[in-house]
Amino acid sequence: MRLKLFLMIVAMLLSAAGLAQRKRAFMVGISHYDTALTGYQWNNINGVEDINLLSPILKKQGFIVTTLLDEQATFENINHQISEFTSKTKKGDIVYLHFSTHGQPVEDLNGDEEDGWDESIVPIDAYKIYKKGKYKGDKHLIDDKLNIYINKLRDKIGPKGFLYVIIDACHAGTSSRANDENIRGTHVGFTYNNKVFRPSTNKKSHYRIDASAKQANVIFIEACRPDQVNMEIKVEGKRYGALSYHLAIAIQKSSINTDPQLLLTTLKREILLQNKWPNNQSLVIESSIP
Repeated sequence: MRLKLFLMIVAMLLSAAGLAQRKRAFMVGISHYDTALTGYQWNNINGVEDINLLSPILKKQGFIVTTLLDEQATFENINHQISEFTSKTKKGDIVYLHFSTHGQPVEDLNGDEEDGWDESIVPIDAYKIYKKGKYKGDKHLIDDKLNIYINKLRDKIGPKGFLYVIIDACHAGTSSRANDENIRGTHVGFTYNNKVFRPSTNKKSHYRIDASAKQANVIFIEACRPDQVNMEIKVEGKRYGALSYHLAIAIQKSSINTDPQLLLTTLKREILLQNKWPNNQSLVIESSIP
C-alpha cells in the first residue's frame, strides 16, 4: 500500500514538472567591432556588458540562457543559433530575446516600409556601407528576417506562453554625434542606390502588433524611436545601454511571465527613479496585448 502511494506521488510530481513553464533566453551582445572582418570601423560600444549584467539575473529567475558575444555574433552564427533555439522551443515556453548591438537603417527593396527603410541589427561581420562586388548588405539582420524568427517562435510557443524581444540598439542618429563611442547606431543608411537616409518623423512610442489565437503574445521593448539616437550611460565606472541597465533593475524587482504589465510598470518607474535615462530618448513598446 505504501509503495503504491509512493508511486502515485512520484507520478504526480513528474506530471507537474512536465507541465511547468520553461524559461529560455537568447541574447546577443557586441562591444568590439573587428575591422579585420568588415574593413570599416564601427565604433566600439558596450553590448557585452549589457549581457553580462542581465544574464545572471535571468538565470536566477530560472531562465536557461544562450549567449553570443563579440566574435561569436557573426551573421551566420546568429542565424544558426537562433534557428537551433527556435527548434528546441516548446509549447507554453516563456522566451526572452535580447540584442545589444549597433543598429542601422537599410534601404527597403520590397516596398513594405512606409519610410523606405528597413531596420536592422548589425552583426560583427556586417559592413557599414555598400561595396560593389564585395558587400551588398547580406550580413545585416534586417527586421524582415527577424520577424520570420519571431513568428516561428510565436507559433511554437503557442497561446499559453509568451515572447519578449528587447532591442537595445538604434536605427538612426545625427551627424554631429556619428563618431561618439557612446552611440549605438549611425546616421548613415545602408543604401544600394546612394539614397539619403532621413529619420522618420513619426513620434509614436506605442504600436499594436496583430494577435492570434494560435500564437503566443509578444512584446517588443526598444531603446528609442527611429528618429532618435540610443545613448549609453555610465554607472559605477561601467557603460551600459540605458534600456538594458534599467531593465536589469526592473527584472530583479518584478518577474518575467505571461503578463508583461508588471515588468513594464516597474521599468517605467525605475527610469524615473534612477534619473539616468538619456534626454531626448523615448522608450518604444510594440505589443500584441491591448
